[in-house]
Amino acid sequence: KDITEEEAKIYAKALADNNIETWAIGSPIGKMKIEDDFESHLQEARHIFKIAKIFKTDKIRIFSFFLKDYNKYEDLVIERLKVLLEEAKKSGVKLYHENEKDIYGDRLTRVLKLKEKLPELNFIFDPANFLQCGEDIADAINSLHNDTSYFHVKDVVVKTGEIVPAGYGDGMIKEIINKVEK
Repeated sequence: KDITEEEAKIYAKALADNNIETWAIGSPIGKMKIEDDFESHLQEARHIFKIAKIFKTDKIRIFSFFLKDYNKYEDLVIERLKVLLEEAKKSGVKLYHENEKDIYGDRLTRVLKLKEKLPELNFIFDPANFLQCGEDIADAINSLHNDTSYFHVKDVVVKTGEIVPAGYGDGMIKEIINKVEK
């Protein structure tokens, strides 16, 4: 929604002219309150799917809606993500869910539920976001590492909440990198 298709074509050409490829689109899909108008959000998602194709990528980062009552809205979150996944498939793109504070998929248990209920959904692991939600980062790494498509290299000092360079916080960045299969 922030850029038109014509603007995207200009930016994509500039990147291509400089031998820069786009791995994924870092979209705001799912970064809305669960009670907000989903139909207009779906229209925005369809636009982002077109933008991704212009940038010659099929990967789009998404989120799982801001909410307070996780149990009350779990079914609605799953239903809306299914709709987004169906639309993405029609458009030839894939969705990658990132854990973020205050969305449905912010905690390990709920990310695991998303994995179970939405097997076609891919996952981005953000260690700083897990830590900011009070997760045990070692448990999150052990549970999700092999099923993660992308690691957001972001670190935080739990005691202060300060975002710091990778490896200087409590995100176990070295352990994440060392665990990658060679």
